[in-house]
Amino acid sequence: MMTRRKTLQSLAAGFGASLGSTVLPSFGNGGKLISPASGGPKRVIFFMQNQGFESGTCIPDGMRHSCSLAKAKLPEPISALEPFKDRLHIITGLHGIHTSPSHSAFFGALGGYRGSDGVPPSASTIDYELSKALPDTLLPHLCIGMDSLENMKTKPTVANLSASGAGQPIFMHSNPNHLYQTLYGGISKGEIRKQHEARSGMLERIGQLAAAKGGALPRSDKQRYGEFVGGFEDMNGLR
Repeated sequence: MMTRRKTLQSLAAGFGASLGSTVLPSFGNGGKLISPASGGPKRVIFFMQNQGFESGTCIPDGMRHSCSLAKAKLPEPISALEPFKDRLHIITGLHGIHTSPSHSAFFGALGGYRGSDGVPPSASTIDYELSKALPDTLLPHLCIGMDSLENMKTKPTVANLSASGAGQPIFMHSNPNHLYQTLYGGISKGEIRKQHEARSGMLERIGQLAAAKGGALPRSDKQRYGEFVGGFEDMNGLR
């Protein structure tokens, strides 16, 4: 049976193999940063929970200041990071409460502005800006949503935390099986490989047709349509 924990471990292992050995997490109420391995590209991972987050699930017992995790005993919820902890540091105190003191800050948590449910982003978020500032990688920016497996299958994409600009949300990939096939279908074998190639060809064609049809739109609609076309480009680029 596929559990959320197994999903996290599988994705982490896959990303490590395809992107290199360095991972840079930054966790919601407490973030983690690492020094990159010699010659390796930097990585930043923000782990955000919308509400009811208990910092003890990601901050080792007794840790009060930012420091290395090399000798720390990791809490069980993040024990999957044990193989990487000698390259991890933790930054405590990160929280969306600085923009929304009640419940979830949504885009505001990483954007530094007021945010709430159903309100579009006012500007870009720090994760997107960091992806532009850090050295190029195979996957410059990737959002993954975690929920119950049933919810992740029902809502394979969600947009409420990251943004590339005002009114420009970035969608999270929430179905782990779909995300795995998207990332690794091209190097798989058998039916998964065939499905990946068929979908990729179809999506590339749709993207080309969409890009060619927007020229006659009124100026007021061109920006929104451009974001739609950009979504296809991002999706095809990820594949």
